[in-house]
Amino acid sequence: MRPVPSVLDLASRRLASPRSPRGLVDTERVLATVRLVLAISSLLFIWFDPDAVSRDRTLVSYVVIGLIVYLATSVWLLLVVQLRSEVSPAFSRWAHITDILWPAGISIFAGGSNSPFFLYFIFALLAAAFRWGMRETSLTTVAVVFTMAADAVVIARTPLGTAIGQHVDVVHFVMRAAYLVIFAFLIGYVAESEKRRVSEALSISQMTAKIRVEAGLKGTMQTVFQGLLKLFGARELLVLTREAEAERVMLWRAEILEGSNAVFTWRQLDEVEEQEYLCVMGDDCAGAVWRDGNKASAIGLDKDGVRSNGQSYLGSKFTAAHPFKLLLGCVISVAPDVSARVLLLDPLRGGRPETQLRFLQDLANLVAPSVYNVYLLRRLRSRAAAVERARVARELHDGVVQSLHAIAFRLYALRTRSTFAAGEREQELLDIQQLVQNEAANVRHLIQQLEPLDFDPRHLVDFLAGMVTRYRQDTGIGAQFVCDVADVSLPPPICRELAGILREALANVRRHSGAQNVVVRLARQRSGWTLTIEDDGRGFEFAGTLSHVELEESRRGPLVVKQRVRAIGGELTIVSKPGQGARLEIKVPDLARASIA
Repeated sequence: MRPVPSVLDLASRRLASPRSPRGLVDTERVLATVRLVLAISSLLFIWFDPDAVSRDRTLVSYVVIGLIVYLATSVWLLLVVQLRSEVSPAFSRWAHITDILWPAGISIFAGGSNSPFFLYFIFALLAAAFRWGMRETSLTTVAVVFTMAADAVVIARTPLGTAIGQHVDVVHFVMRAAYLVIFAFLIGYVAESEKRRVSEALSISQMTAKIRVEAGLKGTMQTVFQGLLKLFGARELLVLTREAEAERVMLWRAEILEGSNAVFTWRQLDEVEEQEYLCVMGDDCAGAVWRDGNKASAIGLDKDGVRSNGQSYLGSKFTAAHPFKLLLGCVISVAPDVSARVLLLDPLRGGRPETQLRFLQDLANLVAPSVYNVYLLRRLRSRAAAVERARVARELHDGVVQSLHAIAFRLYALRTRSTFAAGEREQELLDIQQLVQNEAANVRHLIQQLEPLDFDPRHLVDFLAGMVTRYRQDTGIGAQFVCDVADVSLPPPICRELAGILREALANVRRHSGAQNVVVRLARQRSGWTLTIEDDGRGFEFAGTLSHVELEESRRGPLVVKQRVRAIGGELTIVSKPGQGARLEIKVPDLARASIA
C-alpha cells in the first residue's frame, strides 16, 4: 500500500498540468451558489434573532444593509459566472479578496471575534482550498488572522468599540485563531492531496494520448521524452532499452539546453558503455534515488513503491559524464524479452524525491506498453513491407523480366532471319504484341496492389464489391461478392486492412489456385465480423482445417494475409480440400482497436 502524501510533498511544486478555463468557471459557479445561500441564510438568521447580533437596533440595521449589499454582490457574481463560458484567474483572485475583506468589515459591528458571522472566514478558507490548494489556503489563513487582529485592535484601541459596546476577549480570540489554523491545515491538506492525485492522473492520461502510431517509434519516444521533461521540470532524461533477442542495448536521451527545446538523440551502446550506463540495482529494488553525484543510492523502492533495504550503484564514468544533484532511476519490464531503465536527472516538481520516484514508476509502467505496441506494429509493418517488396520482386523477375527477355530474343530472331515468309512474320508479330499486352496487364495489376487504400469506412461494402467486380473483369474468373448488411461499423484502419487482405487473397487465387470461381462473403456475427474467401481451385498442400496458431506453427498459409490479420487482432482459419478448393475465414472482433492498426 502506498503511503499517504507527506506535508513536505504538499509544500513542494505540483506537477505541471494546466487547469482548463472550463474547470475554473465550474469552480466559481459552485462558490457563487454557496455564497448566495450563505447571504440569504444570514439575513434569515437576523430576521428571526436580531439580538444575537446586537441589542442596538442601529447596529443591527447597519449589519442588515451590509448583508443586502453582500447579497446583491453574490447575485451579480452568480449571474456573471453563469453567463460566461470561462473566467480568468484574476477574476478568481478578486472574488477571493472580497470573501476575506467583507467578513472583516461586517464583524466590527457584529461582535468582533465573537461575531456569529465567523462562518464567513471559514467560507474563505474553503474557497481557497477548493480553488487552489495548500499554499493558497495557508496564505488565506494568514490574511484572515491578520484581519481578525485588525478588527480587535480597532475595537480595543479606538472609540468605535465604546460606541458599539464591544470589547475584545483575548482568550476567545486566540482560540478562534488556533481553530482557523488547524481547520485551514486539514482542509488544505485534503484539497492539495486530491489535486495532486488528479494532476498525476491527468498527466498520465495526457502522456498516453500523445502516443501515435503514425509518428513511428522515434517520433513517439521524442514526444514522450519532451512531455516527461516538461512534467517534472527535469534537465535530462535517459532511457536504456535492452532486447534479449537482438542482444543490443539502446540509449535514448533527451536534454534541455539553455534557451532551447529538448534535444533528442539515440544510439546503440557497445559492451563497455553498457557496463557504465546500466546501473546495478540491489535485491528487490525496482527504483532508486541518488543525491549529489554519489554512486550509491540514498533511497530504494521495490516494484510496489515500498521502501526496500537494497542499495543501487552507478558507474564512475556515468557520474562524470552526467553530473546531477538528484537522480531518479527505475526499472520497467516491457515484455519478456525487452526491459528498460529510466533515469531522470534533477527533477524540480512532484514532491519529495521518494514521491517523485513513485510517480515516475507508475507513469513509466503505464506508458511503456503503449510505446512497445508502437514498436511492435512498426516492426510488423516493416516486415510486411519487406515481404511485399520481395513478392513484387519475384513477380517481376519470374514474370515480366522473363517475358521481356523472351520478347527480345524473338524480336532479334525476327530481325536477323531472312527465311520468314510474310504470313509467318505477321503471326510472329501478333504473338509478340499479345505477349506485350499480357505483361502490361500484369504490371498494371502489380501497380494496383501497391496503391494505398483510402476510402470512407461507411463505404466498405461498396468498395469490396467494386474490388471483386474489377477482379472478375480483369481475370475472367467468376468472382462474386455477398454481404447481408449495408453499413459496417469498424474503425478506418481495420477497414483498410480488410480490403488489403481481400486484395492479397484474390491475387493468390489468380496466381496459384487455377480456380474458375471465387465467392467473397462479409457477414455480421455475434462476436464481430467474418470475411470469407472461397474458391474451387487446387487448394493448399494440406487437407483439413487449420487455425491461426496451427498455421503459424507449421509455417503454412499465405504470409501476408496472416500478418495483416494479426495486425488487427483477428483470427484466420483455412479449410483446404486438395483438388477441390480452399476457404479462408477471417474473424474480426468488434473490440479490435483502431490504434493497433
